[in-house]
Amino acid sequence: MRVYHALSEVPDPPAAGRVVAIGVFDGVHRGHQEILGRAVEAAHASGAAPAAVTFYPHPDAVLHRRSAPPMLTPLSRKAELVEALGIGELLVVPFDKEFAQLTPAAFCSAVLSDHLGARAVFVGENFHFGHRGAGTPDDLRLYGRSHGFEVVAMALAREEGEVISSTRIRESIREGNVAEAALLLGRPHRVEGAVISGVGRGKGLEAPTANIAPTLDMALPGLGIYITRSTVDGTECYPSVTSVGTNPTFESDGKIRIETLLLDFSGDLYGRRLAVDFLARIRDQVTFPDGESLAARIKLDAETARAYFPGLAKEIA
Repeated sequence: MRVYHALSEVPDPPAAGRVVAIGVFDGVHRGHQEILGRAVEAAHASGAAPAAVTFYPHPDAVLHRRSAPPMLTPLSRKAELVEALGIGELLVVPFDKEFAQLTPAAFCSAVLSDHLGARAVFVGENFHFGHRGAGTPDDLRLYGRSHGFEVVAMALAREEGEVISSTRIRESIREGNVAEAALLLGRPHRVEGAVISGVGRGKGLEAPTANIAPTLDMALPGLGIYITRSTVDGTECYPSVTSVGTNPTFESDGKIRIETLLLDFSGDLYGRRLAVDFLARIRDQVTFPDGESLAARIKLDAETARAYFPGLAKEIA
């Protein structure tokens, strides 16, 4: 997939034009997948090129900095997920205050007509664009009629009668309900980062853990212990147990740490890339009276995780 980080990087459209899906697509959840999937189907049917438009940073991070939501997917992960759905081109529009001032008509002209050569545009029915979000799917249709593209505003996907949204998923993650988040996303929520040095206390507890430092704006599960699946450098996959917590038995600084125990792994992980998929919650964070009590509980948590997995394959199928 080709990724463009500015409108000026987008090449001229093919003769059949492009079919474009537009959205922030944070999480690329099941609702987003329906929109992107329909765009890909329409492109293949018409011979057009399937493309997607997203925005970076998240518009709320620019317009409402104090209330900017934690991200479900960093940009690199979003691109991977979009590509897996069949999108061939991804335009990442730099969202800044100047871009936010564009009128709906100027937005359509700058993005859809002048650069992408859109022949069809797919959005969610709640899509808003342009200055102060004044543009609606109806405005998009009106513009499309005079500029040669069709607009499909898709009904929002639902689970148990409630709309699947990035906001709903963030709340599930914040509450530690990672199983519900996985249902809404269509896959487990992932936190990833480089493995960094810890204090080395896990070795003394016979439970050496990998400590990762995710980006500060990443959505983290609520404090607790989780059954996870960890992938090392995108190749080796291990069942694991992950603590998202402040390590209250030993630490007093209140800093949230992500510590992962990979089952049946031996070797050095420092500096390697670790992607942790959250599958189920085991328990809340607990303060133990001593290291011995903590070590015993870690062993029990590991046994719980082992029982969760039908097998312990180390390679991704």
